[in-house]
Amino acid sequence: MTTATAPRTRRLTSTRRAAVGDLPPPTPPASGAAHDRLQPRGAPPMTTRRVDALPDEHAGPILGLLEQVRAAAAPPAGDGGAWAAAEAGQVRVRTGYKAARRTLSAGQCAAHTLRLLALAQPEADREPWTDALAHAGDAIGSWDWDARMQGALDLRRAFKDLPDPLPASVRPVRLVAAWLTHASGTGLVPVTARLAAHVLELGPRDDVLAAAWYATHGDRLLAELTANGTPTSGAADVDEAHQRALLRTAVRGLYRAQLHTKVDLAARAGITRRTLDAWLAEGGAS
Repeated sequence: MTTATAPRTRRLTSTRRAAVGDLPPPTPPASGAAHDRLQPRGAPPMTTRRVDALPDEHAGPILGLLEQVRAAAAPPAGDGGAWAAAEAGQVRVRTGYKAARRTLSAGQCAAHTLRLLALAQPEADREPWTDALAHAGDAIGSWDWDARMQGALDLRRAFKDLPDPLPASVRPVRLVAAWLTHASGTGLVPVTARLAAHVLELGPRDDVLAAAWYATHGDRLLAELTANGTPTSGAADVDEAHQRALLRTAVRGLYRAQLHTKVDLAARAGITRRTLDAWLAEGGAS
């Protein structure tokens, strides 16, 4: 009986295969739980995403500005990689291109540079839009879409009713506002490049660029340097004394970024207000 039914079984199997072959193959979902269920246990995630290099027209100003900022805020000798770790701690946001974290850092450094230049103007002489930029530090330092969009609206509100032609002093404010309207995606790249290009055109001093680096990465740097506790004063241990010197450099840099009050900065660094004042006086930052 087995011999008699074998051809029928083969014919059914062949028919079934032919029918299935006429159907399009299933398309796996790109992501999510369903996608994860398709993966063998322990296998690397499937992906068809291709990330291209930054376009040359955007890479030039973005990477060029970042190079200048890094040079201005070069770490002291023997920093143990703390400065690089602070940069590497930049949030991960997809831009559709490689060098995403460098793109984010360049944008924040550029925006903080323009904020610091606005702050350098006497308050009584600032235009309303320049004053708005001077106080946009929280939005510039955030990658939360709501916070950034609110910051952009606050900046636009200061100049949106101005008649054409707009004063030249509006340009940096408009560039920062346009940059703030993006928190991820490919649209973030060209607005970052325009912002960086404008800062390169202005040619700010190294101390301003260094302060912009600390405004971008300084909080993470403090966290790196105090991860094992704040080095004590008057320490006999050479390594601990060196760590305290590194912390002093970071505190001075972050103070010049003009984001935190002295009380807040001292608390973040784990030092007394008296120690903070002494460090700032030594570095000429007070």
